Amino acid sequence: MFRRLGPAENTLSDISRVEGLVRARFDVGGDEIILVSQDPGTKPGFPAQETNIVFFKDQVRYRLKIFSPVARVAEKDLPLKWLLPALEDNGENECC
Repeated sequence: MFRRLGPAENTLSDISRVEGLVRARFDVGGDEIILVSQDPGTKPGFPAQETNIVFFKDQVRYRLKIFSPVARVAEKDLPLKWLLPALEDNGENECC
């Protein structure tokens, strides 16, 4: 009758780790917001879990999707720093 609405496993430590990776890669200050979530993949042929990251830097919103569970996200999965302008969230539909 009742079911858990969050992820089946505890992902808080992985979410914190990914937040730190994003802060370091893109020089996001401690006073800026970074939101990291692990969500089920909804499109056929894509992985069952994906990691979504939304963050702000200098009052600009950026969005990043990694097609992997948050526990598997590593520094090598983040785009290079000079690609930051391509991550700007301009309100258009999802990338995939």
